Amino acid sequence: MKTDLFIIGGGPAGLHAASVAATYGIETMIVDESFSLGGQLRQQTQQLRNLPKSFKTQTGTALAKQMIEKLRQLDVTKLVKHTMIGTYQDGRIGVTDGHRTIPISANKIIVATGAAEEACAFPGWTLPGVMTVGAAQILLNREYVRPGKNALILGSNNFALQVAKQLAEGGVNVKGIIENKERMEGNETETIDQLQKIGVPLYFNSTIQRAFGREKVEKVILNHGHKALEMDVDLICIGKGLSPILEPFEILDCHFTYEQALGGWLPVYSLSMQTSNPSVYVAGNAAGITDMGAILLTAEIAAVSIAESLECVNNADADKTRKLLWQELEQIESESFKRTFQARANVVKRFQEETDLSQVNGQ
Repeated sequence: MKTDLFIIGGGPAGLHAASVAATYGIETMIVDESFSLGGQLRQQTQQLRNLPKSFKTQTGTALAKQMIEKLRQLDVTKLVKHTMIGTYQDGRIGVTDGHRTIPISANKIIVATGAAEEACAFPGWTLPGVMTVGAAQILLNREYVRPGKNALILGSNNFALQVAKQLAEGGVNVKGIIENKERMEGNETETIDQLQKIGVPLYFNSTIQRAFGREKVEKVILNHGHKALEMDVDLICIGKGLSPILEPFEILDCHFTYEQALGGWLPVYSLSMQTSNPSVYVAGNAAGITDMGAILLTAEIAAVSIAESLECVNNADADKTRKLLWQELEQIESESFKRTFQARANVVKRFQEETDLSQVNGQ
């Protein structure tokens, strides 16, 4: 199979990049390992704010439907239940459905694989009933299964707090949110207020000492301050953050850098979202952990840049569009994610330094 643009990942970044690219007339193919497109949007029932100007405030599930429907109206090849597993010596990409491997030739590639939830090990963490907040959200909002009756949330980032709120609204008794920090950071104040109004306590300077149970979680002991606190729970949801998924970048021979504010290791990239491999671009959480508005904007920047490289749009128009998108990205991230945008600027600076060094060595 051949295509001008091959997109790895069918979540919000991949969907938006595909729509923008196809609008420019670029032959586009998108692949995702899941049974349907949409990624994590498919179970996000919370209202998504700080979206780009071209989107209205809406739930994640509504946004997924909107983007998938838009893609149906465009000439985009979709491969669901397929996974990228490697590259051939001639540069083609190997994609498999588990039974056969398809070699795909592409002029440009966007990696929009998103992020993985980070685990947190403690004695008893392998018992049934211990899961990530993302897994709990899937069970509750997509599979319509209540994951437990009495829950404890480990972590207080925005995603963990949103899932705690959804669990409480779904009839789960959320017995507390525990955090080893002394206070809250970031823009989660509104969600915290909502949780406290429904009686969900927050335990700062706290960690899980141990989880107990016969064949499943039944009890947990916390280190709360200088005291041991025991709770009867059958569900522990871990929300300790996200980190970019990097395997495709390793396979595609991209260079990496480290930025804690962006989730740790990630590929270096330019203002065009181009990686050190000139054919490969990055979009979404794979370019650094952020919120939905920035996920969509990085996808659009990558798609516009590819349209420019394939001569589907002239340089002046591409530069103008890209500049406006970066300005909007800075506005969104500077309001709530100041360290994130500065870290993103650091990544771009390192890409430029690496490029300059390569040119000097080449001379």
